[in-house]
Amino acid sequence: MDKLLTLRSAKKNKVMDGLGIEETRLYLILLANSGENGDGKVLLSSINGALGKEFSIGILKSACRKLAECGLIEVSAPSLEQGKGDNSKLAYRITPEKQRGAMLKDGKRGAI
Repeated sequence: MDKLLTLRSAKKNKVMDGLGIEETRLYLILLANSGENGDGKVLLSSINGALGKEFSIGILKSACRKLAECGLIEVSAPSLEQGKGDNSKLAYRITPEKQRGAMLKDGKRGAI
């Protein structure tokens, strides 16, 4: 997956226009941490380190929900893998451009 192309496509198609700063920052972190197939897992402690301690679980869930509604990500169910201590992970998939358009047209959303 070409991450720069994915980001340019989302911007060009105005998919990101309705996102707030928290959602945008989270999307960039998830995109940067995703693998070649778009799948990714990121430690919540890494998200907190990048976005600050004020970025709570509630804000994270809300941001993930908004990103899924926009067709940018799919969050694996259960959305948060519980680890020990600060080792909880968010498992997700960056939605490819072709699939994003079809999901939005059909009204399908990523699981939260």
